[in-house]
Amino acid sequence: MSAPWVFVPQLPPSAPSTCRVDADEAKHAAGSRRLRTGDRMHLFDGRGVIADASMGVLNRDGSIDAEIDALRAQPLLAPMLEIASAVPKGDRLGTLLESLGPLGAARWTPLNCAHSVVKWSISHEPRTRRVLISSCKQSHQSWLPQIAASCAPEVAARDAISRGLQVFIAHPGGELISVAGRISSPASFLIGPEGGFTEAELQAVEALGARRVSLGSAILRIELAVSCVLANARLA
Repeated sequence: MSAPWVFVPQLPPSAPSTCRVDADEAKHAAGSRRLRTGDRMHLFDGRGVIADASMGVLNRDGSIDAEIDALRAQPLLAPMLEIASAVPKGDRLGTLLESLGPLGAARWTPLNCAHSVVKWSISHEPRTRRVLISSCKQSHQSWLPQIAASCAPEVAARDAISRGLQVFIAHPGGELISVAGRISSPASFLIGPEGGFTEAELQAVEALGARRVSLGSAILRIELAVSCVLANARLA
């Protein structure tokens, strides 16, 4: 069994060194993963740095002092991909979030669309971070996807273009994404609610230079569309 991954938001700048693992992460390592003193573990900071370490003694406050013997960097998957999508209902939001880290999304922007059923709120943020960290642990991805401020599709597209990204908008009538060509440079994909983007939203985004792509004849759930877009871009 491979050594488990443990999230530590701030790793030391050099090795060998000691690093404090907080009580929540220590509970996962010692409880769920049943690690004992001296067992191997990998610490990651969510920004591409991985520390090869061994588990230390459990402290009174529940934390652990891990002994780091090496640091290494994991590059961000290329090309850099971002997702801006409507927010799914209920537990389906968790399904969407779980796909972002493993499929290498660098950033997710929750969209407030005209046909959105769920509006993003600050109350979503604690759970969002927990799910993202958990999925990165499971998939051994050291880059934690960033969560951008919620906005309208036009604002998301304008921001992505200003940062030099290609922008694609998933909507029926566009070129099938599987034949649209390999994505070789940083890109952002806009995915609307099941009710789709309005004509006004489409026109505003396409006027900025976004390219329309189709995911096929079926109307997909938001979270499935996100997975399809990322997987296609990674495997094309």
